[in-house]
Amino acid sequence: MRNNISTCLMGIGILLLVIGFIEGLVFGDAPDGFHMTIALYWWLSGVTAGFIFIGLSEIVNLLQKLVNKFDANQPVQSGILSLFQPTSSSSIQEKIAEASDTKIKDLTILIDDVRFKGFFVFTDTEVRVMKKSLFQAESEAVLIKEISKNSLSADFERDEDYVIFSFTESGGIHKLAFKTYNIYDYERIINLLKHRESR
Repeated sequence: MRNNISTCLMGIGILLLVIGFIEGLVFGDAPDGFHMTIALYWWLSGVTAGFIFIGLSEIVNLLQKLVNKFDANQPVQSGILSLFQPTSSSSIQEKIAEASDTKIKDLTILIDDVRFKGFFVFTDTEVRVMKKSLFQAESEAVLIKEISKNSLSADFERDEDYVIFSFTESGGIHKLAFKTYNIYDYERIINLLKHRESR
């Protein structure tokens, strides 16, 4: 359902189309005959102005749908610290159940001391760490590491904007850290990293 702004913009756009068509007929009609050039001027003006408003109406409508979808899937919490408060395990399990093969993009990732841009792909049992530069297509992303969720620590640390998990591999302890510009992704990524496959 459209919100009020989208409906008003759509109404203005349709009104401008109708007014442009009527003015084209009125001003194009002259005693010496119908002037198509004058009529086309008004018709094209009405079509241009009308479709600009109709396009804006569609943009507002799509943005409203995105906001509604976001609000339904992930309630907004106030402040960045609230993102790290424990949530009920049932709500986490519901989110995780929907997250099979979830991809979270636009991350800055650290593995030990190596920093790169990339994204995470989460499956039920592991995290795939992918490296992708800004100008690469997603299909050209390079798999850097596959980390079993069972090898990840249950706890995490904070270091400025980074969230840091440790994981064991080949008998050693390594560091997996990430930061994202979308603060609402922090809670989601943390829950996905902490989720263990039930056996």
